[in-house]
Amino acid sequence: MRTAIFTGRDHRNLGVADVVAEGPCAIAISRGGAAKNYAYTEPNEDACGFAWATNGALLAVADGHHGAIGAELAVRHLIEECAERWTHTPALDAATLEGEAREAIGAINAAIFAEADRCHLPTSPTTICFALVRPAEELLLHASVGDSHIFWTQNGFPVDIGWAAQNSSHPTYMGRTRDFTPSDKCTISLESLAGTRAVILVTDGFSEDGIGHREPLDALATVQTRGFDQDAEIRSLETCRGVTESAMAIQKKNRAGDNISCAVWMAG
Repeated sequence: MRTAIFTGRDHRNLGVADVVAEGPCAIAISRGGAAKNYAYTEPNEDACGFAWATNGALLAVADGHHGAIGAELAVRHLIEECAERWTHTPALDAATLEGEAREAIGAINAAIFAEADRCHLPTSPTTICFALVRPAEELLLHASVGDSHIFWTQNGFPVDIGWAAQNSSHPTYMGRTRDFTPSDKCTISLESLAGTRAVILVTDGFSEDGIGHREPLDALATVQTRGFDQDAEIRSLETCRGVTESAMAIQKKNRAGDNISCAVWMAG
């Protein structure tokens, strides 16, 4: 299994994007294209990661609030505790995977509170969204808590199955309440992978009002189309870089910044 994790505490330089790729997966992170114009605890509170093995790929992004540790805990739990089973096991039942995704979300919430208790500090709430691609079963599992995006492209234009699918103007975050119940505060869904060309996760630095793109789907489609034109070996890398640099550029134009993390899987 090949893995990579970026944490905001290790990526503090403004106007810089760091990118890494392996096989069909890539991740990128940036403090942003401009300085934040709101109060914050740490310069970069995002995190992202991927895991890739013979039987699947797992992507995750998280957007922390009031500190970076919540986002880091969320991504590390998925990559370090869940990814080996989800990406390496030859055959997994879809219903079992959905149940394990719910358990993972509950475990992340508990880990955030455990860390706060250990340090005698308030919690660091975070969004989390993740996607598991299982080509042999033609399965896409995705889960989202909060206002990050999961853009899914089958044969045509991308759709947002993350934040947009939650139908709420008030996002819920991990680490706000100890009795977090995944069933009523997040979306977890199973889709057919058939025809899927790309799965792209990105935090709201890409789309936030007055900061990111006013029409995020259009902006994403433009970057993604350029990515499809690349050779298969660098398609995910260049798309992930393009999404992140596009967000940085619009933030610079708007003179208002936010952290950006992105994770990409693209079909060969």
